[in-house]
Amino acid sequence: MYQNEHGDLMPYHFVSRDSNLTIETLKRPANASAVAMFCYNQNHSQVLLTKQFRQPLNDFVYGNPAGLVEPTESIKQAISRELMAETGYSLIEVEHCFAPSYSSPGLTDGAVSLAICTLDQAKQTDRTLEVDEALSILWVNRAEAQTILANEKMTGRTQILLWQWANEQ
Repeated sequence: MYQNEHGDLMPYHFVSRDSNLTIETLKRPANASAVAMFCYNQNHSQVLLTKQFRQPLNDFVYGNPAGLVEPTESIKQAISRELMAETGYSLIEVEHCFAPSYSSPGLTDGAVSLAICTLDQAKQTDRTLEVDEALSILWVNRAEAQTILANEKMTGRTQILLWQWANEQ
């Protein structure tokens, strides 16, 4: 429940991974419960995308490698672990890691740390996907990115990052 500008109590439903959530803890600073990675190859001529089945849409959606941060690990450890699990690629460098931001604040209090990464495209090992993950990966160049942007479903984060990269001069 929350109080609107007229003083009325209004119901509000949302999703949280925090089992200890209270109305008081909602205003705390964001802690990343997940990481997402926008990944370049070594010369930035291609980026790595995921194509994953998402139950709420009953369809496959383009995105970035991403996953939950385990309680005992750092953000960089989560980035490395998730990249290896979902893509089989090892991290060369984290060029930048943003502070946690909210991906869908009208629905959830979950915050994501976005990392801009470089991977070694020539060295891939086996992936270790979860049993329920239907996820493929693909490297795309700028022309392929433009086609995906024009024709495919994707996450909002992926859309803006891919558009910006595809339109660089």
